[in-house]
Amino acid sequence: MRALLGLMGLFCLPALAAQLPRVVSTNQCADMLALRLAAPEQLLSVSSKSRDPQLSAMAAQAQQVPINHASSEEIIALHPDLVLASRRWQSHNQAALLREYGIEVLVVPYPTTWAEIFASTRLVAAKLGRVEEGEALLADVQARLDRLKQQPRPLSALYLRPNGGSAGRDTYVDTVFQAVGVVNHQAALGRSGWGRFNIEDLVRQPPDVFVTADMPIDKGYAKSAFSRHPFIQQLTASRPLLRVEGNRWGCSDWQLVYSAEQLAEQMDALSLLEQSPQ
Repeated sequence: MRALLGLMGLFCLPALAAQLPRVVSTNQCADMLALRLAAPEQLLSVSSKSRDPQLSAMAAQAQQVPINHASSEEIIALHPDLVLASRRWQSHNQAALLREYGIEVLVVPYPTTWAEIFASTRLVAAKLGRVEEGEALLADVQARLDRLKQQPRPLSALYLRPNGGSAGRDTYVDTVFQAVGVVNHQAALGRSGWGRFNIEDLVRQPPDVFVTADMPIDKGYAKSAFSRHPFIQQLTASRPLLRVEGNRWGCSDWQLVYSAEQLAEQMDALSLLEQSPQ
């Protein structure tokens, strides 16, 4: 009987795989979820940007999957069951047209809190038919977040965007700072969202550390004029400047835990230096 059940299980495996929806991802951030959660046989295509190592932390994985340029014609030709897209993509394409071909469009949320990141991951995992894979991923993320909380880091940090701006409450930067256990300088001043920081505020109350990230956008000379202010240059030279590397910063998904771990490691190293004998 056991042998018979085992054989039945083997025969059922292809059928179970065939039941998974065939998926196309049209957006770099949706690509990250698709590449991490989807079974290889169900992922038909990801966006062309996913192969660029300057933009994607999963460029190596994306090399194994055909790419698309997010046109409706390409998508229809691939005959997917599900398209993962962004709001911007949907505003330029006709989801109604795809539905005529039996294609479901899921606009992937852009979360700003850990609770929203978990909810978005679960939503995509469920649509992919990969609930267990999603739960395993989130269990790992939660365990890592719990470990980060074990070490106090009583510091204030100011994020410096390449264009001279910063981030307050209700941003993924603030979410990372919360995971690390540091005070977001902009949020402490009552600011939310994305915007420029006030130089007068920095004169009165400078942060303990500055944080930058690998972001290939907004690095033009004109856009970075604010960050070239002499006082800003003097202040950043007098305080630790920490860097988030690896292109896991911009999509506001589970990969932010890697960014949090990077910052925590750098901040813990600063604490060790302060405690070491001179």
